[in-house]
Amino acid sequence: MSQPRRPPVHHPLPVLSRRALLRLGGAAGLGLLPGLAPLATGARAGAAAPYRAIVCVYLAGGNDGNNLLVPLDSAGYGQYLAARGGQVGTPSNGALALAHADQPGGVLPLQGTRFGLHPAMSEMRELWDRGQLSVVLNNGNLVRPYRDAADFLSQGDTAGTPEHLYSHLDQSQQSLITSLGPGVQTGWAGRLIDHVAAPEPGLPSGISAAGNTLFLGGRTSTPLVVPQRGAMNFKFFSADAPSQARAAALQRLVADPDDSVLIGTLAAQQADAMGKADLLQSVLGGEQGNAMAAHFPHVATSALAQQLVQVALLVQAATSGVLQAPAQQVFFVELGGFDTHDAQLATHAALLAELSAGLSGLMRAMQHIGQEDRVVAFTMSDFGRTMQPTANGGSDHGWGSHQLVVGGAGAVKAGLHGDFPDLALGGRADVCGRGRWLPGSSIDQYGATLARWLGASAEARAAAFPNLDRFAVQDLGFLR
Repeated sequence: MSQPRRPPVHHPLPVLSRRALLRLGGAAGLGLLPGLAPLATGARAGAAAPYRAIVCVYLAGGNDGNNLLVPLDSAGYGQYLAARGGQVGTPSNGALALAHADQPGGVLPLQGTRFGLHPAMSEMRELWDRGQLSVVLNNGNLVRPYRDAADFLSQGDTAGTPEHLYSHLDQSQQSLITSLGPGVQTGWAGRLIDHVAAPEPGLPSGISAAGNTLFLGGRTSTPLVVPQRGAMNFKFFSADAPSQARAAALQRLVADPDDSVLIGTLAAQQADAMGKADLLQSVLGGEQGNAMAAHFPHVATSALAQQLVQVALLVQAATSGVLQAPAQQVFFVELGGFDTHDAQLATHAALLAELSAGLSGLMRAMQHIGQEDRVVAFTMSDFGRTMQPTANGGSDHGWGSHQLVVGGAGAVKAGLHGDFPDLALGGRADVCGRGRWLPGSSIDQYGATLARWLGASAEARAAAFPNLDRFAVQDLGFLR
């Protein structure tokens, strides 16, 4: 029996200073985090710089990468099945084989080994064939690199280990902030935006369609939160007379505040938030919303597709001149339900099908508006899962896992990037004897590769990823 789908996890926002609270206060009632000057129509600010955006697709609960990508040669699959078993393993005769010969930039991590995607991910195989999919192998939270599991286990010190391994709360937060000590209150995307995007009128650089998220929280930048689907739909902007009367009364209040600095600041931010909501209502709703949703066949039932429609509409508005926007943007969406401790086969297949269809829909939408080489979507998750199954046909919390990166062929270097783990229980990659894979690359390296493509300088990447200088390879090579 499959588990019920969890709603998106609203990750905590950073602790805010008094100044930041003043920036945010007026927007609280509208579900917005503005913090920037009012939105305005017209050409995109900084139009001389080419627009680029990255979209984080967070897989909440810990996605099982062991079933996402499977070795198909007889030796590799035999090792896989011996550890996984039929209760949780992807059947080899159903896996979607990946061709390598015509993939520029593709890397075979094991000489002569063939690989296949989960059979529910037919759209991802199509993107692979078109040179629009990279798979980053065995990535996860790391403070510093290790040679292998024996090296990790022999260290005996916690200074080089991510805080509270295998804990949902800690590892999800660390994937969003990178592996840093307790008390860090900014996400890696927020720190990146602090250094990459100067505040400008219009849309902010960080936008979430999955509620508040630590990922986008910066020291000086403030994200915008939009609804999961549809227009703002606030009662202030309804057409009926009582709603219009309330709106008029609120507008009079914020237009004539008292002399208090606090009240004046809150009033200014309330007016700013109302203006943003009013304008975004026209961007996210109506016929253009329906037209964009047509690129996502399962939008009526898929929370992920609904969020990605919002992203596509905002990219369209930013690149068409409808709204002013910075040259670099970071979006956040989320799909929950990946904590598959039991009945994993059916649950995970449905989740991977939703992920595959959603990412494919986003690429169709970007192609339709001519931005497929300017927008890259990538997955992250709390952690991977154990290779060895549970007694109930599920898996337990693991460590390293595989991630998907999709974009236009002009942005993505299609192929497998990194090192595929030795799948033997107790082998070179296993830190516990049950198939918890020591990551071969870190979130810092993964995020820094995305940041470099986004246009971040070496200085900005170092500020966003404080552990980066501990790794010899700082660009994993999956983007052009």
